[in-house]
Amino acid sequence: MADLGDMFRGGETSSNLRSVGESEESGEGSVGRSVALSQVSMPAELGGGDWTKTLTMVERAAATIRAYEKRFLQLEKQSKALADRAAEDQHRLQAHIQSLEDRLKLAEDRVTHSEAATRDAEYHEWEANMREKRMEQRATEAEAKAHQLEAYLRRVHELLAVV
Repeated sequence: MADLGDMFRGGETSSNLRSVGESEESGEGSVGRSVALSQVSMPAELGGGDWTKTLTMVERAAATIRAYEKRFLQLEKQSKALADRAAEDQHRLQAHIQSLEDRLKLAEDRVTHSEAATRDAEYHEWEANMREKRMEQRATEAEAKAHQLEAYLRRVHELLAVV
């Protein structure tokens, strides 16, 4: 397989081509690259015009790749910021959920206490109703005894009035 330097007129070697690539990394920009690439002579049998178009297309592709890389970095930063914001929101919401769970537990404790107090009040009401019914029954029995005693007393007065 032929060396890249052999393909170009002027005896340029791959080390010379690397210097072109290194100039890209050093930040000279696309102007430096296009000057460096335009200085490369193509063999006549390969058709110089076609190589110029090819190099132009390669430059455009490289520019497109750099634009995509830049956009990718922007998207990566945005996604990291979004992930950080989501983590903060999750932490805040977890704290809020914990607060709500604590409040719910307190409310449930109050409900349990209120239910116990209601049961106690219902029991005391039942006891009071039972005492009231017993008192009413005793009052009815006492009234019946009073009527019976009145009847006995009348009978005694009637018997004594005859004497």
